[in-house]
Amino acid sequence: MTRRTLPGSFESMCERYGVRANGSLLIRELKSKRTERQDQARQVMTRAGAKMNTAEQREFDRLMDEHDDLDEMVTQAEERLEGDRGRVDDDRPNGRRDAPNLYFHTADGRKVRAVRHGESFAQAVNAPRPVGVDGEDLSLGRALLGILRGDHAMMEREMRAQVVAQDPAGGFFVTPTLGNLFIDLARSQSVISQAGAMTIPLGAGETRILRTATDPTAEWKPELGALNNTDVRFDAVTLMPKVLGCVADISEELIEDGANAAAQIEAVLSAAVANSLDRSFWRGVSNGTGGNDVAGRYFTGILDDPDVGTVDLAGAAPTDYDEWIDAIQLVEDANGTPDVRIDSPRTAAQLAKLKEATTNAYLAPPEQVTALRHFKTTQTPVTLGAGGDESVSVVGNFASGFVIIGVRSAFRVEVSNQAGNAFENLGRKVRVWGRADMAIGRPAHLALVQAIGPSA
Repeated sequence: MTRRTLPGSFESMCERYGVRANGSLLIRELKSKRTERQDQARQVMTRAGAKMNTAEQREFDRLMDEHDDLDEMVTQAEERLEGDRGRVDDDRPNGRRDAPNLYFHTADGRKVRAVRHGESFAQAVNAPRPVGVDGEDLSLGRALLGILRGDHAMMEREMRAQVVAQDPAGGFFVTPTLGNLFIDLARSQSVISQAGAMTIPLGAGETRILRTATDPTAEWKPELGALNNTDVRFDAVTLMPKVLGCVADISEELIEDGANAAAQIEAVLSAAVANSLDRSFWRGVSNGTGGNDVAGRYFTGILDDPDVGTVDLAGAAPTDYDEWIDAIQLVEDANGTPDVRIDSPRTAAQLAKLKEATTNAYLAPPEQVTALRHFKTTQTPVTLGAGGDESVSVVGNFASGFVIIGVRSAFRVEVSNQAGNAFENLGRKVRVWGRADMAIGRPAHLALVQAIGPSA
């Protein structure tokens, strides 16, 4: 069978269809868009009846051409993935690029799988597989839009796969199988996940993960002399599932007329959870009762972790990269290998605009800084300090620092046209919630540049 020739490079075609060529969910997104084009073409045929007019034929041909483009892109993406899995890399101990599965040991003797960015949490926890349909052809956004519109045909694929079910009390709800997909969508947008944070499934109650609080020190033994004791200390980090979620108001107009409503609903809801995870990395997770928080049960956030190294700008704006080099050294002194830096957009712009004093040319970052993967997020605070205008930057290794996102259960998605003022406002309320927590297993592998003041 002759393969279709794409009208552009694979990367340019990804840009045309609004997907990232190196995104962790690339194949799933391409399959979802392919299915959407097929559904839209079928709708054109249904509206046209026995014979299409010129405009309908043109629209049908365009949709089918895009469907065929996306079908070829799926094939190429799968071939690339298979090639990456089998490619030999002499620099890695096992000779392969794909890293082995990573596990944590809990204090009660269980072994739990850790999921890196780009890996599927649903697969790692052996979530139930959809029935009769390729799981990557399923769409949370399309299922929700079908529920909101009451359009069974739109979510026919999800209902056949048994990931959307009818509620005996009326309406529909999304099952845990599709809820686990939502977790992966949120993780794909989370900056801390991209930086290297790992996701693990949590058990009922608390999950305590063993860690080394201080590393042992080896030494040479003198003849007939004794080896000195070294101060090695073990303790544990505790994760307790807490409710994380959001409620979104969706207008009837968007439901009826939004051409890309499905994609928008999916993106907005998953981004809300991703932003909350990123914000909690800095600010912590609390039960909202302040002094009544149970010690050790609530993640304090990196800003209040006493074991994270700090470099202080004392409210001044940066004039060079010295503080970031000092932060790198703090991580290296703790036997870490820093590979990432996260700033607020304000701090990133301040550093990008630094100039040399004599030539007024832009100041090139030192090699140690440019070697770090760089991320920006608006969840990085810029309202710290006595004046409420200071920001912070983190340098470190999120993988060896064991930055952990713990998830207790699949996120639930519920729709109501009765809750609150949805009925009188002619809208719907969509509620997404799950139970999760966060922890940092080795804080010394992270360092903060803090008290970064605004530029004059």
